Amino acid sequence: MQERIDENLQNLFKGWLEQLGVQLCYSENTLICYRRDLLEFLNFLNNHNSEIINLEILKNLKLSDFRAWLSSRVEKNLSARSNARALSSVRSFFFYLAKLKLLDTRVIDSVHRSKLSKLLPKPISEDNLIKFLNKEFYFENDPQWVTNRDRALYTLLYSTGLRINEALNIRTKDVASEMKIRGKGKKDRVVLLFPITLERIETYIRTCPYDLKEGFLFLGVKGKKLCASVVDVRLKKLQILNELPEHSSAHAFRHSFATHLVQKGADLRSVQELLGHESLESTQIYTDIDDYNLLKIYEKTHPLEKE
Repeated sequence: MQERIDENLQNLFKGWLEQLGVQLCYSENTLICYRRDLLEFLNFLNNHNSEIINLEILKNLKLSDFRAWLSSRVEKNLSARSNARALSSVRSFFFYLAKLKLLDTRVIDSVHRSKLSKLLPKPISEDNLIKFLNKEFYFENDPQWVTNRDRALYTLLYSTGLRINEALNIRTKDVASEMKIRGKGKKDRVVLLFPITLERIETYIRTCPYDLKEGFLFLGVKGKKLCASVVDVRLKKLQILNELPEHSSAHAFRHSFATHLVQKGADLRSVQELLGHESLESTQIYTDIDDYNLLKIYEKTHPLEKE
C-alpha cells in the first residue's frame, strides 16, 4: 500500500502516528487501529481515482468522496461502531494536516457519522459471579496450579475492574495490597486488593511450577506470559459448564465490577477513578444499566402494575 502514497504524504502519515503515540499517549492497540483505518481510506481513494494519493488529492476531496467511502464500508457489512471509529481516525489525520496549515477541514467537518445504537455493557449477575469464583476447579484435566491461576485472575478482575491486559501486565514483584496500574494513555491509577484477592494470588504463586519472581504474574501452561485470547477462549468453554451468560468474557468482569458498585450506591466519580476512565461520560453508561434494572423492579412491584 505504501507505494500508492507519495513520499510527502507518507512522511505526514508517520508524523501523525508519532504525535498520537508520543504527545497524546494513545495506546498501541489504538495506534494499530488508526493506522489501519487511514490506510484503508487511502486505499479506497487509490482505487477510486486510479492514481498515487498525494496531498493535493486530499485537499480537493468532496463530501461525495467521503460518503462513497463510508458506503463502501457499509457494503462490506462493517459495523456502525467500526465505521464511526474509522471516520474518527481519518478526521484525526485531517485535523493534523490542518494544524500544519496544509488543508482545511470544512468538508470532513460536514461528514456526519450514522447514529450508533447505544450498546449497554452486559454484566454477569452477582450471584453467578460469586458462585463461579468459589468453584473448586474449572476443568477436571487441568493441573491444580492452573485452576489456582484462573481463580486468582478472575477474582482480581472482578474485585478491581482491571482491563484484561492491565491484569496480564502485572509483574509478581509488584503485587501488593495497593498497586499502581498503568492504563490507557499511559495514565497511572492505584487499585486496592482485597485480602481474598491477595490470598488467591498467593495460593497460585505457591503452586505454580515456574519461577515467577522477576517476570509476569500470570503465565500459560508453557511458562510464557498468559494471553488475553487464551483467557477468553477458556471462558467461552466455561460459560456452558457454569451457567454463565453467553456474553461472558474477561471484559464482562470489568463491566460487572462497575455495574455492581453503581447498584450498591457508589458515586460515579469514584467509579470513574477506579476504572481509569479519562472522562465521566465513559462511566455514565453504568447508570443506564442501573436505571434499566430500577424500571424492571418498578414494573414488577408497583401495586398498580397488578391491576
